[in-house]
Amino acid sequence: MLRRGKPEGPIRWTTLGNAPYPKADEPCSGFLLQAGGANVLVDIGGGVLGSLQRYIRLEDLHAVWISHLHADHFADMPLLYYAFAFSEKRMRKIPVLGPVGWASRVEDFVRSSVNHHMGEYFQVVELKDRGIAEIGDLRIQARTVEHEVPAFGLTARFGDRRLAYTGDSGPCENLVTLAKGARVLVAECFATEIEIPSVHLSPEDAGLVATHAGVTRLVLTHLGLGLGEEEAIERAGATFNGAIEVSRPGVSVEA
Repeated sequence: MLRRGKPEGPIRWTTLGNAPYPKADEPCSGFLLQAGGANVLVDIGGGVLGSLQRYIRLEDLHAVWISHLHADHFADMPLLYYAFAFSEKRMRKIPVLGPVGWASRVEDFVRSSVNHHMGEYFQVVELKDRGIAEIGDLRIQARTVEHEVPAFGLTARFGDRRLAYTGDSGPCENLVTLAKGARVLVAECFATEIEIPSVHLSPEDAGLVATHAGVTRLVLTHLGLGLGEEEAIERAGATFNGAIEVSRPGVSVEA
């Protein structure tokens, strides 16, 4: 049980993976968000569940937050269900926050001769625009973004500290809104070219969001196929003159 108190210390964001499909040394998209003793798994793509356990025990997980239901951000959710349903020790029920229908999709996947309901093991929460979740003193606000399916970005707040994450999205006003006031913006850049309209950001798009939002640090994640790290940083630097880096599995940033 998390105790509330005066919010002190940083928001820590650790990349578990950000590959478009699981690789030998990198899972799909997944991040560990930590502040004030709270441990929140943000996105749970293929391979993420195993990587998570390098950092925390599953019984120390306080919540899961899912940006959208594409497999590279969601595929390990049925396996988290197995971990909770068949663990040798009884796991406490934690909130899982995701787009409408996430629970029924997992239930369809794991259903056999016995019906399984996510509500038996998780607090089923469906995200909505501007909705706020509180995990101890950590507040996470969801904002709708532009993608092929219902999708959300987030702003994490802990005291006067803020960090923003785009999820998967094309350019849209809500990306700037969610990043306003944040020190760090974690932005996908899966689009290798500038496209209009687009359901992903290019490095230039990510840089523009960071500039308009006034953040000081831009972390590029989910790079498009064939887009190298140096190229991504150089291109984002054409539209943003703050600190830029590329996320790597096992590397943490603090806000």
